[in-house]
Amino acid sequence: MTSDVSSTDEDVTLHCPSCAEENFKLIPMAGKAGERFVRIQCQNCSEHLFFQIPELPQNINSLEKIPESRKFEQINNLQQEWREWLQWKQRHLDKSAATKPTLSKAAHWLIALLLFAGTIFFVLDRWHLLEPFLENTDTRQQQVMKYAEGLLAIPCFPSNMKVIIRTVPIRYTRERPVHKNWIQYGEAGVYWGEEQIKIHRSNFWFFGWPKVTQLLSTLVHELRHRASPDLGHNLKFYELLERDTKCVLEYLN
Repeated sequence: MTSDVSSTDEDVTLHCPSCAEENFKLIPMAGKAGERFVRIQCQNCSEHLFFQIPELPQNINSLEKIPESRKFEQINNLQQEWREWLQWKQRHLDKSAATKPTLSKAAHWLIALLLFAGTIFFVLDRWHLLEPFLENTDTRQQQVMKYAEGLLAIPCFPSNMKVIIRTVPIRYTRERPVHKNWIQYGEAGVYWGEEQIKIHRSNFWFFGWPKVTQLLSTLVHELRHRASPDLGHNLKFYELLERDTKCVLEYLN
């Protein structure tokens, strides 16, 4: 639709800011207090604008029926307002325009995956604090002995600790491995008159998978206690323990 602006003798064309269509459907409306409104709807793409016009006749259904004085004063402002309204919708309401870059979406998925993996890791790592709903003690005992006997084949492993493996019972235990807010992985000593080494369930994941490095470290730690019971946890004990553990891990790797 085109209207003449008398002040400039130029044609001012109102067009749809979305598809540039110039044919519109006008729908007059009225408020509760008698306010006059118009809904302009593009006949091509249905893009629309809703605005108030006090001088609007009651039964207007085309742009030509808008008073010339009102048209001359407001046609450019109306076009600008419609364009800004469309831009606002595209920024905030149009999903395609608001779609985040692929890199940003990938980063969000990566963060979600890391959070999920961290949660699973925490649950599995702390499952031994709960009752053993899914736990085969015989299987875990066999796994403990498999790794303990594997230490016998390591040339650099101390011979006195190999003797401990052959002579002192090494048992997997379902005892609660928490002492004074600390997680214990094993114990060694004399219990009910019998010398033995205890390996707790904290050395295993959920479903029975062993924490290999942790299990080996626990075995070496407790074997060193039985081989050198007088050292306790003094500096010399930790020096020997570091040497023994380094020997085992380097050999297996």
